[in-house]
Amino acid sequence: MLQDGDILLCKSRGLISWLIKWGTNSIYSHVAVVASAKLGLIIEAVPLGGVRAIHVGNYKTPYDVYRVKAEHEYQLTEVVAYLIKMLARKYDFISAIKLGWKMFLRKARLVKLLGLKIIQMKRAADTLQENNDYFCSELCYEAFYFGGNLDIVPTVGDGETTSPGDIARSEVVERVGG
Repeated sequence: MLQDGDILLCKSRGLISWLIKWGTNSIYSHVAVVASAKLGLIIEAVPLGGVRAIHVGNYKTPYDVYRVKAEHEYQLTEVVAYLIKMLARKYDFISAIKLGWKMFLRKARLVKLLGLKIIQMKRAADTLQENNDYFCSELCYEAFYFGGNLDIVPTVGDGETTSPGDIARSEVVERVGG
């Protein structure tokens, strides 16, 4: 049974999804958050459409349900309010590409060789970054962090470097269904 604030970690298909899964060592390639279980409303960030709300019954992607562990306090109403406030924002292509590149280099073991180049690329990408655009795991991370006062992935520096796999591996959340 879904609850408000549940995190849906999705097992999407297709080339981009496969690359995300491969690059992040995860079975997940997408994230959505339950804004209202009673209404069946989930909020997500997608490339075609940006941040949107849809009914979970219309969701065709297989997913597992994760929930913040009981010992972690957060402001659920503020998480949902943050998600609602972000509706219709643009999709964050720049950060998604930057995260993908970082994961590719890590996977290819080129990080040490190209470390300086990566730092320069990150700085260049950051100058293009807008504060009002999101990719899926960034939106989830920031809703809990800025809205709910909870860092759901304390091992990761910020939302722009958070992947669906990072959320799944976090000690703050647990899988409660699929």
